[in-house]
Amino acid sequence: MKAIALGIRFVLELCILASLAALAAHLAVPLLIQALMGLVFCAAGAVIWGTFLSPKRKYEIGPAGRLILEAGFFLGAALILNYVGWPALAIALIVVAAADRIALALLP
Repeated sequence: MKAIALGIRFVLELCILASLAALAAHLAVPLLIQALMGLVFCAAGAVIWGTFLSPKRKYEIGPAGRLILEAGFFLGAALILNYVGWPALAIALIVVAAADRIALALLP
């Protein structure tokens, strides 16, 4: 069961990156700038996630810090999805992320 929850978590992390790319795609700038901003947004999100939240993280910020940062990522992604016109996906992301976080906390 835990492997399934971890798999869902990975997909949720990819959804965060996809929301960052969607934000870049909705910027009122030329297409080339949108593409570059998408790369920058996704790279920055991946670096921050990998540095503080991944199992192989370089810096330990404690359980409360990780929970707050993780919640910030998911809330930010949901706000982005709502901003770009996908409110149903925003709600689904928050619901699935919360259920997965609870499952990971309860599974041995």
